[in-house]
Amino acid sequence: MDTFVAPTAMRRVDVTGADRLRYLEDVTSQHLVDVPVTHVRGALVLDAHGSPSAMFDVVVLGDRLALIAPDDGVLRTIMDVLARRTFLLDARFEPRDGEVVAVRGEQASEVVGRAGLTVVDGRCRVAGDLLLISRPGGVDIAGPAATVDQAVQALLEAGARQGDGDDLETWRVTHGQPAWGAEVVPPHLPEELGLLSTHVHLAKGCYPGQEAVARMWMLGRPRRRLAVVAVEGRVSAGWRTGSGRQLVEVTSVAPEGARALAFVPPQTSTGSAFASEDGDASVTVLRLVGDDAMPPGHDPSVTRRRDRR
Repeated sequence: MDTFVAPTAMRRVDVTGADRLRYLEDVTSQHLVDVPVTHVRGALVLDAHGSPSAMFDVVVLGDRLALIAPDDGVLRTIMDVLARRTFLLDARFEPRDGEVVAVRGEQASEVVGRAGLTVVDGRCRVAGDLLLISRPGGVDIAGPAATVDQAVQALLEAGARQGDGDDLETWRVTHGQPAWGAEVVPPHLPEELGLLSTHVHLAKGCYPGQEAVARMWMLGRPRRRLAVVAVEGRVSAGWRTGSGRQLVEVTSVAPEGARALAFVPPQTSTGSAFASEDGDASVTVLRLVGDDAMPPGHDPSVTRRRDRR
């Protein structure tokens, strides 16, 4: 896919105060207290059952944290729930005006560099009023609207094309990235969503939902797994086949129609195919999302129940 730049619905919230890291360490699934400055971590806010109630990225800056939320709904959850429950801790939340655009494509970092917006893989670079957040396969640029517009113009002159929501959705689905409100919804747990390697630290304890996450990882098995699938026939979001633990459900279909994300049975492997009862449509598993046997915080010296012979 060629490199494109497109607007997003993402929103930024800054968190300041001496206890900002301690507070988010207490209420999210991610280990944050010793993350180096400029590094980025994904995080979830879970309910007592381990289901997601918010999802965002945490950018660690020198004097603050920048939370990058996927949309206004998560922004409201951050402000209505997290910002109001700090108790005696010094953690202050402030939404920031501005825009976030996404640069995606195999040559995204090179195009961003040609535009004079140097990035460091896996980290965030502060460039004046802009945050340049490196991601696998792309870069997010957050800042005041006028400054972001100037950056977009520089990117277009450097070889990027102007993209839109369809381009972003095709890229997301093809690369197996679960989205808030599509895949990341209750009652799905982080392991079912393939988010253990990016949004959870298994060595953490004492945060809401931690017991459910640990119980599934150590004592149980996922009820379903998220997968990137190839589509044949007429398949749209909500398409289902099978039942019970063998249920297959498509959650997102790329606008071009050839790829989709779907929840599949937990024992599914690459190449497994599932067809509708009438045989007019089918999906074939290309890969499982977040299929990582050693996610952050896992202790390899401990044998899980599912691994016992």
